[in-house]
Amino acid sequence: MIKTILKFIGGFIAGSIAAFILVYAFGYFMESMNISLYNSESEQQRNFNIFIFFTLVLAIMSGYFATKIARRSD
Repeated sequence: MIKTILKFIGGFIAGSIAAFILVYAFGYFMESMNISLYNSESEQQRNFNIFIFFTLVLAIMSGYFATKIARRSD
């Protein structure tokens, strides 16, 4: 049981890092194209909420798949 939880946490952390890298690269690309992602504080808050949701979904999915793959190899 502990191994399963640790595998999920490892996948969760890997998914969180991947989400951060993807969003950072997207923001860098948009900035290099001179595209403004927000003009006000409310738009900035909206973008942050989208980032949190995206990170949470990707992290949970990667944690689930890490656990599923680990079970298959056991």
